[in-house]
Amino acid sequence: MLQDATIAPTTATTTRNITSTPACGSKPAISNKIVGGTDSVNGEWPWQVSLRIGSHVCGASIISDRWLISAAHCFQNANSNPLQWEAYMGSVDIRKGTLRTIKRIINHPNYGILTSNDFDVAVLELSIPLKFSNVIQPICLPSSSQDFLADQSCTITGWGSLAYKGSLSIILQKADVNLIDDNTCKMIYRNTITNRMLCAGILAGGVDSCQGDSGGPLACVESDGTWSLAGIVSFGIECAKPNFPGVYSRVTALRDWVQEQTGV
Repeated sequence: MLQDATIAPTTATTTRNITSTPACGSKPAISNKIVGGTDSVNGEWPWQVSLRIGSHVCGASIISDRWLISAAHCFQNANSNPLQWEAYMGSVDIRKGTLRTIKRIINHPNYGILTSNDFDVAVLELSIPLKFSNVIQPICLPSSSQDFLADQSCTITGWGSLAYKGSLSIILQKADVNLIDDNTCKMIYRNTITNRMLCAGILAGGVDSCQGDSGGPLACVESDGTWSLAGIVSFGIECAKPNFPGVYSRVTALRDWVQEQTGV
């Protein structure tokens, strides 16, 4: 996985969205590429968004009727103008979905200043609010004090490459990955890892996010069945390599900033 990373699947915890939105983190009772993933069905991950400049570039998650959350590295330099971006949601087919244009992109002001990929988070304001349905719903944001435990199984989703430097997927892929303890994460990536990052994956390899998954969700489910956003796809070493799990922006460490910007 590189800076325009792809995705793999997850589970997590919650604070609720602003009152104008319904309860977050719920989805229809559906049982069933990311690398090593499987096809999703409509409504299974109703917070998933495809961000496009003509074609798919990055993923994002719905956090309210007006706001999306993604990765700051998706919106650097030539990609910083909100007017060139489109957001599609409500379909697992990359060729379909409900269209919204972007009014504003707010990157974390500390992104990449101290350490490459640190504070890799952005929020996007939609030009027109969403109408929620069975296939379009927000994911819950965890509180800043929420703990996600090592070895917890969560889910990554995205339309990213099915293999390193491979083609993008037409159908939204899902995969389960384990949260990796911080000491192991820091040992693998050394001084690259900060407190705003977490690792998730399968250390044996074969399942991971990849190019095109950047900005998409690492989602974890709570005991009450609601889903929370534990991480945002950020970076990695190629895709699905043994002993190199994906690195995600740690939402709990960035939660206060997100609330300040969005009210969510």
